[in-house]
Amino acid sequence: MRSNKLFGSVRVRMAGIYLLITVCALVFINGMVSNLMGDFLVAQRTQAQRQETTRLALELGPDLGGYAADEIYQYIKERAYSMGGRVLVLDIDAVVQADSASQHNGFLLPYREVRDVLVGGMENSYGFHHIQRDAERTGLLSTGEETVWAVYYTAPITVDGVYTGAVLFCASIQDVVDSIRAVTRQTTMIFVIMMLTIVVLTFLLSGWLTRPIVELTAAIRRMGAQGYGVRVKVPRGGGEMAELSVAFNRMSERIEDHDRLRDEFIANASHELKTPLATMKLLSESILYQQTPDPSMMLEFFSDVNHEVDRLSRVVTELLRLVQEDAGIVQLHPEPFRLDTLVESVCKKLLPLAKDKGIALSAQLQPVTLYADALRIEQVAINLVENAIKYTDAGSVRVQTFTKNGEAGFAVTDTGIGIPEEAVAHLFERFYRVDKARSRGTGGTGLGLSIAERIITLHGGAIDVQSKPGQGSTFTVRLPLGEEAAKHEEA
Repeated sequence: MRSNKLFGSVRVRMAGIYLLITVCALVFINGMVSNLMGDFLVAQRTQAQRQETTRLALELGPDLGGYAADEIYQYIKERAYSMGGRVLVLDIDAVVQADSASQHNGFLLPYREVRDVLVGGMENSYGFHHIQRDAERTGLLSTGEETVWAVYYTAPITVDGVYTGAVLFCASIQDVVDSIRAVTRQTTMIFVIMMLTIVVLTFLLSGWLTRPIVELTAAIRRMGAQGYGVRVKVPRGGGEMAELSVAFNRMSERIEDHDRLRDEFIANASHELKTPLATMKLLSESILYQQTPDPSMMLEFFSDVNHEVDRLSRVVTELLRLVQEDAGIVQLHPEPFRLDTLVESVCKKLLPLAKDKGIALSAQLQPVTLYADALRIEQVAINLVENAIKYTDAGSVRVQTFTKNGEAGFAVTDTGIGIPEEAVAHLFERFYRVDKARSRGTGGTGLGLSIAERIITLHGGAIDVQSKPGQGSTFTVRLPLGEEAAKHEEA
């Protein structure tokens, strides 16, 4: 229900944003189209009538003094009729000398267009006037309509280059205004229809576009509630949303794996701690309930308890070490050292363990100088060589050092029981054991290889494993040689 509300809210919000942008764009385009259309129609009309007015002024100029008033009146009346407006002839003082409508004779016309020509010396001028019904008081055109738009054109009358008066021609431009209004109404209607269509399409498309986002948001909410196991459907066709969905599913899988490993880790750690505690409790109760315990038996029991305490201590120590490494607390202290010397020392320490099992422990050492944390590398070497001895019942264990392609390291090869192919990928998981009964019998905690792999990773290296069941295993540690080690090699 909450997801549906969220989907509707996001959908309405996106539709509103798209609609606002679309309305603003359409209003702007509509205004631009109307203005361009109006400018075009007005320019066509005014250009032609300005030319007619200028031509009339040129025709009147040379013969104005030779005509009688009646003749001038008849002439401008005919021209006013042919031009579709009203013509007035003014003297140099802007007083009407002749009017084709015979209404303003002797009137002074204080219009801007007249001043532009008679005072400003312009070759022609025109302007727009909004004329009311009472033409006698408000304008030069009579009209039966409430209001009308008209244009006043003026051009100077000259005799031998001297201004002697002016011609004023006024004509209605209401038909152009009506045409512009009609075009504006039509374009507005078209844009309204377009807006409604876009609104519907936007609402539909917004639902399609926002659905993956809403589903992803709902999945994140579910993940916050249940922790893991949440997946989203990957949209078809690729794109950013598909990549985001794939990334979310991958993240969910990693969280799920992390939680699973955490649960397994807690269970295994609890088991590893519980086993020695249970053993110590059993041994201590055996001694406690005996009235006259045999000293030799007590010695044996205490020896077993001591062994379990050592085992418990190792588990706790290794767990603390893993926690510190995971938290990034552990710092490496790299320094140049001879890897072959370190491996030789490890082999000498573990030689008694190999002799007790009747296993031949040998070393093929190539002089190698490495720049790393010597104590940590020694810990890895001890773990690998000790494991090789523990899991080899008969045969030999061989340790080799090498340098190759800017890397240095060592390989531990045994002729032991080997590792099944399906188990190789899990060797470095915490508490993982190939043979659980044998591992616990040898005192292993299942953390050694995990710690070793972590140490080598911190050094920028890797551990490779090759093994065949019944034929033995080879663990190869590869580390970057480094510039410091290379300098010591040259030295």
